[in-house]
Amino acid sequence: MYKSIGKRVFINRKLKSFNMDCALFDIDGVIVDVRKSYDLAIKKTVDFIVKYITGTSIFDGLVTEEMILKFRRTGGFNNDVDTSYAIIISALADYYHGNVNQLRKFIHNVATKANASGIISVERFLSSSPSLEKPKELLAYPGPVGQSIVATVFDELFYGPELFKKKHRLEPKYYFGKPLIENDKLVATRTAIIALSEIFNGNIAIVSGRSKLAAEHSLKPIFDIFNQHVSIYLEDENRKYSKPNPYAIKKAMSDMNAKTAIYVGDSAEDILMSRRIEEETGVKITFFGIYGCSNKPADTIKLFKENGADAIIETVNQLPNILNKASIKL
Repeated sequence: MYKSIGKRVFINRKLKSFNMDCALFDIDGVIVDVRKSYDLAIKKTVDFIVKYITGTSIFDGLVTEEMILKFRRTGGFNNDVDTSYAIIISALADYYHGNVNQLRKFIHNVATKANASGIISVERFLSSSPSLEKPKELLAYPGPVGQSIVATVFDELFYGPELFKKKHRLEPKYYFGKPLIENDKLVATRTAIIALSEIFNGNIAIVSGRSKLAAEHSLKPIFDIFNQHVSIYLEDENRKYSKPNPYAIKKAMSDMNAKTAIYVGDSAEDILMSRRIEEETGVKITFFGIYGCSNKPADTIKLFKENGADAIIETVNQLPNILNKASIKL
């Protein structure tokens, strides 16, 4: 079903054309490597809150990369605060075993039962645990920053004191150290993004789960190349529009008067979102899956192939050459 172009590019044999009206880009895992920022924020949030509630630090270091990936691959955990919450309540449902490895196995099992409905599926699976009533009340999630300790701790860790105050107009309560957002690694080059803008006559935009503030902070060298008038930052939108809801792609395309689009993403939510638009509207979304920022690239490639991605590439910087058909005959 796929033809390999070199060792790093896979093109779906069903794909007939790259001629699209616009290009839309996720940020995390596509333009920015977030393994030491957002992923670390999940780990530190879980450690902090499990210790806060249980009074013990024996579960510090509970979260693994594989655990995070398992939740993300369900299609319901594009929001990393949701992932933190899912792991926390899973841990609290079974922490009395007092064994980190046993607890990890339990959480992995929860992740296998989760689906595209996200935290709803996790809460449903854990609903028989009477020990969760008080912790859920304390966590108050999915309440916003300032009301839910999960959302608050996560954003304090990720944004750091100054950006946290700027974004939420609140003083931090739990964390006053180095912002984890500073660990974001920009992988997209300015040369590649300029080339993409030229290919699409300026019709390139961002459709991302993060906030505009976080995007601007981490994408400084290339931020203004994207059409910011039509870019969508879902952290700043109503929660009901979170991926894989197709709202963001629909709105960006509508604002650009585009009938077809390329969407470049790195997750199950991204490809689900793209396919839902096709099912609902009949428009063509050519999905490019990025695997270079994954901790398990082979597994990510497999995920994209199983879900029928149109193309699978290691890095967004390969995209201009592919779109220019420099080395590919469809």
